Amino acid sequence: MEVTEVRKVRKTWYITVGSERYRLPDAVYRERPLSPGEEVDPDEFDQWLLLRQYRPALEYAVSLLAQRPFAEKELEARMRRIGYRPATCEMVLYKLRINGLMDDAEFAKQFVQARANRNLGSGRILRELRQKGVDPDTAAEAMETINENSQAAAAATMARKGIRSAKPGEDRRKTDQRVLAMLARRGFPYPVAREAVRAARRDAYNDDPEEDLFDD
Repeated sequence: MEVTEVRKVRKTWYITVGSERYRLPDAVYRERPLSPGEEVDPDEFDQWLLLRQYRPALEYAVSLLAQRPFAEKELEARMRRIGYRPATCEMVLYKLRINGLMDDAEFAKQFVQARANRNLGSGRILRELRQKGVDPDTAAEAMETINENSQAAAAATMARKGIRSAKPGEDRRKTDQRVLAMLARRGFPYPVAREAVRAARRDAYNDDPEEDLFDD
């Protein structure tokens, strides 16, 4: 394929070959400078680049994992963002897996528990897992570690805070709606959120359990 564009930004070169764009550090580009119009075999070029990217890519990935856990897709996206090629990312992820430094199933379980401990609901936690690239089966298995009682307790804690934050004279229906919206943003299912608000209201106002301000 033909090199269609070559440009330099500071110490980084951007090479476009066909529809592919390569990001090369200056030291790597100087080993094999390319010019517009030059013919390049993309597979051969990828292999040549892999030999030069692998070590720094692995070091970069390990440095990220030292800061916090990552899902595989999330880590790959970070690597791709700064110019590492798919083949390089695949080799790095394989190395991390076989050395026990990366495990999406374990990552998902830890992530679910950490987010649940911050009083987030199952809906939001699941969305965040999917955003990080965790596959549906792994995410579903991790979500099974969430206890329904703990979710109800977390919703109740947030509902009590929301009810207590009501302004003096605020209409109680508006308070309920505001707190329900807050719980929905945090990912709690409507039935769980509604029951949490009912319980928080009874605690705050000594409501008659038979009285209900919700429209079912």
